[in-house]
Amino acid sequence: MFATTTNGASGPNQVEISANQAEISSFDFAADADDHVQFTVAFPKSWNESTVTFQSYWSVTGTNTGTVCFALQGKAASSDDAFAGAYGTAVPNTALAASGTANDLMVNVESGAVTIGGSPAAGDLCSFQLFRDVSADDQTAAARLVGIKLFFTTDAANDV
Repeated sequence: MFATTTNGASGPNQVEISANQAEISSFDFAADADDHVQFTVAFPKSWNESTVTFQSYWSVTGTNTGTVCFALQGKAASSDDAFAGAYGTAVPNTALAASGTANDLMVNVESGAVTIGGSPAAGDLCSFQLFRDVSADDQTAAARLVGIKLFFTTDAANDV
C-alpha cells in the first residue's frame, strides 16, 4: 500500500507498541478527513472477474470507543489501457466501535460486494483505493490501519 498524493493517509509508519515486542506497520487515517491509500492486485486466472469484499484491521492509540469505517473502491485495466479512469462505487464496511483499550486490534466485518470499475477481464491489473469514511464513523482519534483481507471468488480449480 501507499498513501495517495492528494488526501493521503500518514505513513507507512513503523510502530513499537512495547519494547522487544511485535512492531506493526500502519497508515494513520485522520478523524476529520477521508484520507486514502491505494494498492494494486493482479488476480490469478482462476478469479471470476466479479465483485470482491474486504475486512479492515486497525487500532487506535487512545481509549475512545468511537466507531471506525473504511470504504473500498476498485478499477481494472488491461494491457494498453490508460491508468486514468473511474473507480467503481466505494463500498463501506460496517463501522466498528473501538474496544476502549489503546492498541487493541480491531477487525471490521466483511463488507458488501465491491464492483470493480473498467469491466475486469482475465489478466487485468486491478487498482484499489481504500479510505476512512469519516461521515460513517464517530472515532475522534486517528485510526491506525494495519491491514486488510481481500476476498474474491474463483471459477476454476487452478490457474493452468
